[in-house]
Amino acid sequence: MKLGAAFDFLSATAFLFAFATGIDDDNDDDDDCEDGPCSPRSNDTKNKPLECFTYMAPSTLGENTNMGIYTGVSLKENAVVNWPEIAVPLLFREWGQHPEDYMDGQLWDRYIWEGYLVDIETYVETNTPAFIPGVGCTVNGVMDMMNIQSTHGSTYDTAGLHRSRDPGSGAFSGYYDSITSAAQDIPAGSELLAQYGADWVPKLPGVQVTLDEPMDKADDFLVDDYIPFILKHDNNKDISDNVKEALWNFTKTFPVYSQAMTTLPRDLWSEVEQFVHESSLLAEGQLPNDLSIVRHFLRKHYIRPLEWLQTHPNSYCQDHIRPDKSTIPQAGRGAFATRDLPAGTVVGYAPFATRDLPAGTVVGYAPLIHIGKDGRKIFDIEYTNVYKKGTRHQYDLIINYSFGHPNSTMLLTPYGGMVNYINHASGSVANVQVRFPDKELIAHKPEWLHRDPEFFHNAIEKIGLSFEYVALRDIKQGEEVFMDYGPVWEQAWELHVRTWKPLQGSEQYEHSKTWAEPFFRTTDELASRPYPDNLHTMCLRSYTVNSNGEYVFVHGLETETAKRWCCNVKARRPNGENEFVYDIELRLTTRNKKNVNDDEDDDDDDDDDDDSVDNPNENMDLGQRCGS
Repeated sequence: MKLGAAFDFLSATAFLFAFATGIDDDNDDDDDCEDGPCSPRSNDTKNKPLECFTYMAPSTLGENTNMGIYTGVSLKENAVVNWPEIAVPLLFREWGQHPEDYMDGQLWDRYIWEGYLVDIETYVETNTPAFIPGVGCTVNGVMDMMNIQSTHGSTYDTAGLHRSRDPGSGAFSGYYDSITSAAQDIPAGSELLAQYGADWVPKLPGVQVTLDEPMDKADDFLVDDYIPFILKHDNNKDISDNVKEALWNFTKTFPVYSQAMTTLPRDLWSEVEQFVHESSLLAEGQLPNDLSIVRHFLRKHYIRPLEWLQTHPNSYCQDHIRPDKSTIPQAGRGAFATRDLPAGTVVGYAPFATRDLPAGTVVGYAPLIHIGKDGRKIFDIEYTNVYKKGTRHQYDLIINYSFGHPNSTMLLTPYGGMVNYINHASGSVANVQVRFPDKELIAHKPEWLHRDPEFFHNAIEKIGLSFEYVALRDIKQGEEVFMDYGPVWEQAWELHVRTWKPLQGSEQYEHSKTWAEPFFRTTDELASRPYPDNLHTMCLRSYTVNSNGEYVFVHGLETETAKRWCCNVKARRPNGENEFVYDIELRLTTRNKKNVNDDEDDDDDDDDDDDSVDNPNENMDLGQRCGS
């Protein structure tokens, strides 16, 4: 089925929810944002464009980088960028390990974070990634130009729902309030840049690889080879300005891939040449330690004029909606308008608002992460029960944040400012709808609408489809934003509510983040006063294997990791600083348990085995592996 023909039948496959924040919505005349997101400085949409405090627009790092995130206001150090976000655990895969035997879904590799960064707790001994579908999904990275602290932390709260009584519990992620903050004072118009590390570098045509080594090599090439060559022929007057520009254009778009060549300035040669002469960079025959041609031009372009952000056809406002507790029972959190939104406003990933807003103005905009042939197969997780000698299947929660069609294998997962929190309402209650843009954008290629799933199965390097979330009528500030997921979804939800029954023992469930006891119980204490069935003591890795094959304690070997192992607390002693020291017994493998004691562990629950230890039951329930 072609997407163009199927679009009218697309409906979200489950709730899209949001989270509550305590941010004041009052307008602030000060352009600087110190403690949190700024409010828009004007709601006068009839006389001038909306001045948003966060934009999604083409990145300064090259067209194939897709979109970037920009601040529309000056940010003070530690200020929160846009609204805090939701974090969705992804159990269908591990961090750094694409699902085996599937090429489909590799596009996801570019849009996920390690789960521990947003405090994801999982009940498997794996490094579970997280999907953070707003600023956290969209910001780009430059190693030495980082100006934000990437999305981090979260609060766990299911908005008053509990799995023992509420059919809506479990239909949305309870992790919310994950923030991105300014690492320094940031001028208005700046692209927000994270530091992803040297191990995360996509090799894509047209994308600048902004690592120190490639940038240094590019500077060396310019100073040692290219500029001397140009100067030699310039002095002999045997090269014209037009030839220099043509040669420079060929060099910076050289068809053979090189990381260093991707970082060459995108500017005209005349501008590069002017900078070289004005800076006297070649006075000593080499670059001074504190100057770099490549870095100079990167920094020159990472700030966009505010007028450009407000009027560029590929620029979308990201703060038309904010999260709060939904007005719908069982829906958790929802999306609410931050300002009056006339009919036609793009609500989520949104462009500027014009003087005369036509019907269908976009309230939001969301690029779509696609999976072609194997969508539901990839999101289908098989769990093994070794005691009952059987298996069970369960879809990953991310399917509740995706769009699909019952007669298609494709799944489309949107990311953009708060659009994943928009709940369902049918008929006239719905005040927004999704549509494909009617023009080509950086992240939307209209010809892709006529492609089949096989094409998307192989398109694993680039986003090519997007949604606009368009206001169907005038939406007042503070009003909840709804879209119609379609009759198929509504019928499925009504059936779920009618037939839902709580799991046996679910009334005892308590998430570890809400467990208030200030210490870990010993095995003797657990014998008479056990934890709820879902809570188990797990430890982080603090052991390694020496050359003799022995397990050796290494204090601080792993201070931050999502990889845990079952363990027992044998003894607990106060350390005099309102903390405890524990003796730990590690259960290093399910098949061949070995015990290692540590009486100098002051990291609470933080001990684990070495990665080389066999873990044969990664998709078993936690209680089975921990022996409960």
